[in-house]
Amino acid sequence: MKTNILYVHGFMGNSRGGTFQAIEDFSSRIEDCSLHTFQFDTLHTDVEATQKKIEELCGKFDINLLVGASLGGFYTLVARLPVRKIAINPCMVPSVEIPALKDRVTGENVKIDPKVISDFKTLEKYEIYSSAFGIFGKQDQTFHFDENHNFSPLFKKIFHSERKNYAMVDGQHSLEKEELSQGFFPALDYFGIKHS
Repeated sequence: MKTNILYVHGFMGNSRGGTFQAIEDFSSRIEDCSLHTFQFDTLHTDVEATQKKIEELCGKFDINLLVGASLGGFYTLVARLPVRKIAINPCMVPSVEIPALKDRVTGENVKIDPKVISDFKTLEKYEIYSSAFGIFGKQDQTFHFDENHNFSPLFKKIFHSERKNYAMVDGQHSLEKEELSQGFFPALDYFGIKHS
């Protein structure tokens, strides 16, 4: 079966940045594979529009593997589609985490519309998700791994498979290609996707 991948970048990210380039290289090792991406400019401004665009692209390209990083990892986990999912350092609770981030231009906390916060909170219940594999950088200081970012109940809810459906890899929030490979290929194995 052909593997059709859609990559969803993170907050203020580039759809063809370093993570995409690593996945592009990895996907060349998957027999009969196509990789797609899109610049999602509404990730933190319109949750419903972002979800609809992901669904539209998944339908258009017959996507059967959704891969997302950071805030894109959140959208991947909560996607309303019965597809396999790989979430790379996902932002598990964007209603809390995104407003705590600093704007790269002003240095002030990112401003998020209250409706977006409310929409994030609804999805943060993680009531709709299908088979997922998580890749987590052990030194990620943006999310997850200190006393201020303790999302272990959510982690246990989503990454609880009898078969280990996550990988802890060396690296920070933006994983280098070699670091990402330590989780990406086990994810492919988890889903039974053949690769060289």
